[in-house]
Amino acid sequence: MERVFKELGYRLPKQAMQESLVVEKSFLGDFGPLEKQCRKYDAFQDMPFSQGVTYASVDCLFPGSQFILTVREPNAWFESLTRFHLGGVLKEAGVENLQDFDELSFKDKAVYLHKNYLYNIVKRHANSIVDYQIHYDWSLVYDKQHQIDIYEERNRGIIRYFQDRPNQLLVIDITKEQDTSKIVDFLGFPRKYVSRMPHLNKSNT
Repeated sequence: MERVFKELGYRLPKQAMQESLVVEKSFLGDFGPLEKQCRKYDAFQDMPFSQGVTYASVDCLFPGSQFILTVREPNAWFESLTRFHLGGVLKEAGVENLQDFDELSFKDKAVYLHKNYLYNIVKRHANSIVDYQIHYDWSLVYDKQHQIDIYEERNRGIIRYFQDRPNQLLVIDITKEQDTSKIVDFLGFPRKYVSRMPHLNKSNT
């Protein structure tokens, strides 16, 4: 999506800078930095927009904004996610197998951005709610069914949220698209801007 947005002329912040400025604040309910960041650029992707209900906050702060929800077959999504992590942040943390991951894998480590950044982010995926209380179980972080349940429920929530405003939400599986026509049409660009869909960051199987 970053490549597509840039080809359309949108200005995007660098991902690491975006995360360092707004992610943790947003998760604590402080959307001031997010609003400030959004006013500087045209389009955004990934964290924190890919987490929780950040989309609803942005929708309230910037009425009329358009959102693109990228989806894929859940099993393929999970396999891609774990391959990406094993080749990146988990490798840097010294984790070679998902079965070896636990709370200490990221705790007190500056694997990405700063100390405990990933620990605090991943912690949000290690919880379940029992009797209205949060319980942490780090084995859930890479539990396939648990993560797929979170993934599918969030996607359903986004679609429900925009159910009366279809012009503001495009749901697309970019792995199945040969070109960017659906995105170009959704964003209101002339058809001359349609190009071949780029497929970057492919993981080895």
